[in-house]
Amino acid sequence: MKRTLAAVMVGVLALAACTESDSDEGSATTTAESTTEPTDEAATGDTTTVETAESTTDDTAADDSDETEATTEPTTAPSDGSVVSEFAGEEWFAGTVPDSATPADDSLEPIVVAMINQENSPAGSFPELRAASEAAVAFINAELGGVNGRPIDLRPCITDFSVEKSQACAQEAAQSGAVAVTSGIDVGANASLPVLEQNGLPLVGGVPATLAEMRATNATFFSGGTTGAYMAFAEHAAREGRNKIAFAFGEFESFEVPVKEYGVPVAESLGLETELVPFPLIGADMLPVLTAAVDSGADAIVVGAADTACVPTMTLLPELGFDGQLYLTGACAADEILAQIPDDIQADVIFNSEGGVDQTTESALFDAATERYATEPAGGAGTVTFRSTLNLWNLLTSLETVDAAAVSEALATSVDVPSFWGHPYTCATEQVPGMPALCAPQQQLLRFIDDGVSQPEDASDGWIDVSTLLPS
Repeated sequence: MKRTLAAVMVGVLALAACTESDSDEGSATTTAESTTEPTDEAATGDTTTVETAESTTDDTAADDSDETEATTEPTTAPSDGSVVSEFAGEEWFAGTVPDSATPADDSLEPIVVAMINQENSPAGSFPELRAASEAAVAFINAELGGVNGRPIDLRPCITDFSVEKSQACAQEAAQSGAVAVTSGIDVGANASLPVLEQNGLPLVGGVPATLAEMRATNATFFSGGTTGAYMAFAEHAAREGRNKIAFAFGEFESFEVPVKEYGVPVAESLGLETELVPFPLIGADMLPVLTAAVDSGADAIVVGAADTACVPTMTLLPELGFDGQLYLTGACAADEILAQIPDDIQADVIFNSEGGVDQTTESALFDAATERYATEPAGGAGTVTFRSTLNLWNLLTSLETVDAAAVSEALATSVDVPSFWGHPYTCATEQVPGMPALCAPQQQLLRFIDDGVSQPEDASDGWIDVSTLLPS
């Protein structure tokens, strides 16, 4: 398994390393049109995605077979060179992996799915989230028969940390005839969500970057966001006999509320003392932050960091004499980050994940499908949007009438629905009180012993069901 168990919080936590958040000028309509240009070639229609799949099959079939051979049982079904044929007969979230590829029927009307993602911004750019969704759609159209024969037409719109562009993307989605909107990261969701709600469009999956998204009734996330992570870290620290836990977090409501209203109550209910170490969201120097956490006497430290803050967090704490347990998001377990950390240091860090470490077929299938169909890097947090897209596809195939109302109803009544490389989701009842959009908040905690040579170790002994932890 590649190190693609990155946690869902990667996007919002990357904001802790932001340098600026200026908004561009211009009208909403013009902005929306201009932001879709980078993605035209990758996924603007069903014809493009099917042709891409066909043109790359012969060149990569052997490589995909080698990559997945170690993690799947041999199959007696003859291979047609497709990704699914390498996993033929294996159990996965949608039943059994098909023996061979079935392309969507290009003569049928495509099903439009819109997407909003933040890119090209100094406040955080996440093209891998879009790239993974595009790869998932290409895989669905080329090998899974689309949605009962109909191809999916993914229409990404790129926002850049401005509410104007997020709102414009939502307006574009409403005018596109989309049956749903998926997201990567949309920090301007406070502006896009009302537009989607007014037009009856459900928001499905991606990274819940704002408090508004977590509390939205027209959104579904196969994730626990920062809320699930903080509660899971607290539970594990108490289980391991720690005495005091420090939460270091950026001063932004999407971090403050999960820490103060969820992480701290769970920790204290389990007998832990707590310390809060807030730091500026933009341009934070991690040394004084980590020094304050260590000086508090905590023997467990949670740092809401990602991107450029990951390496200094892992390397500075040992230099400060900290010998307790460090908890970081899976964003900090990216290959390019851990390559900079000595194995003995990274082996002591615990990261969260929302993909089951034992779901080897689906993790290997993700690797094979993105290697085959992604036109740009789609790893790391791309697991989140690949999962969202596959889950949406599976739901669409079950509907008699495919429209926004039917999608919304199916999600709102869902109970223990299998999720691609993740915990089953339930939206019919709140999994996290006050945050109805978090339909699969359960977490696993992992240790990465070395740089991708060994399998990640399960540090939590399976899933932590955070939905049961909050004191009443």
